[in-house]
Amino acid sequence: MRRPFLVLTRRITRPFSAEFLPPWREVRRTLRTQAGAQTESDALAVEEPLEIRVRGTPVAVFMRTPGRERDLIAGFLASESIIEHSEDLLAVEPCRDAYQGQPEPHIWNAALADGVAFDPRPRRFGTVGSSCGLCGVQSLDDLEKKIPEIPKWKMPESLQVSVLLQTFEAMQSRQTLFQKTAAVHAAALWSETDGLLDLAEDVGRHNAVDKVLGACLRGGLYPLEVPRALLVSGRISFEIMQKAAMAGIALVAGISAPTSLAVDIARKTGMTLFGMVRDQRLNQYSG
Repeated sequence: MRRPFLVLTRRITRPFSAEFLPPWREVRRTLRTQAGAQTESDALAVEEPLEIRVRGTPVAVFMRTPGRERDLIAGFLASESIIEHSEDLLAVEPCRDAYQGQPEPHIWNAALADGVAFDPRPRRFGTVGSSCGLCGVQSLDDLEKKIPEIPKWKMPESLQVSVLLQTFEAMQSRQTLFQKTAAVHAAALWSETDGLLDLAEDVGRHNAVDKVLGACLRGGLYPLEVPRALLVSGRISFEIMQKAAMAGIALVAGISAPTSLAVDIARKTGMTLFGMVRDQRLNQYSG
C-alpha cells in the first residue's frame, strides 16, 4: 500500500537530504580492448523519477537528474500554462512521509497562489521520459500555448558567427557534469551585454531548459521583457521552441539542427533561430 505524504505549502529553511541528491555516482566497469581487459571506476549521470504534485494532486512523473528541483518544476508548470508569473507560485517543496516525517526526495508539491485556477482533470498523467518534453498531450491543439510578445533583438550580422561560437565554447567549458559523465544535456541563458547568465545540466534536454527558464520565473523575470538567448547542447525541437517562446526568449541556438516544426514556430513568432553552431560555422533559419 502506498504511504501517504504530507503536502508542504511553505519553504523549509533548514537543509535536508532531498535537496542534496548527487547528480552522478560511481560504478565499476570493465574496459575491454584487443590488448585485454581492465576494471576501473566510472562516473554515471543519475537518472531518477520526480513526481510533481500541484496542490497535492499528482500531475506528472519526470525522469531527471537530481538538482534544481524548484527551478525544474517552476519551468514545467509555466510551459504547461499552469502558472504565468512568479507571484502565481507560493512554494515548491518536497512532500514529507506522514509516518516518519522525513522529506521525500522524489515527490515534490507546488503550492499556488489563491487566485490561480487549477483543474487537474485535463492534465496528463503518467511518466514523462527524460528525452521527452510535451509527451502525452491529449491532442495537437494542446501544443498551442499563449505566447507573449517576443522582445525584438537584431544581432549585427558581423557579430553573429564569432559571438555565438565563442559563447558555445564558454558554455561547454562550464558543463562540468557532462565532462564527468558524458551523458547529460545542457541549456544556458545568454545576454549580449552580460554573457552567460545561467547554465543547467540534466539527462533530459527539456529538463535543462525548464531549469533555466524556471529560475527566471522564480526570480520574477518571467516572461522576459529584455532580449535573452537560449542555448542548447542538442537538437532544437518544437517543444524547446515552445518553452522559449512562452518565456519571451528572443533567440534560440543549438549545436545540432532544428526540426521542421521548430523552424515553423520561430518564423511564426519572429524569434531568431540558429542551428549547427559548431566547426566555425552556423545555420540561420529565422530572424
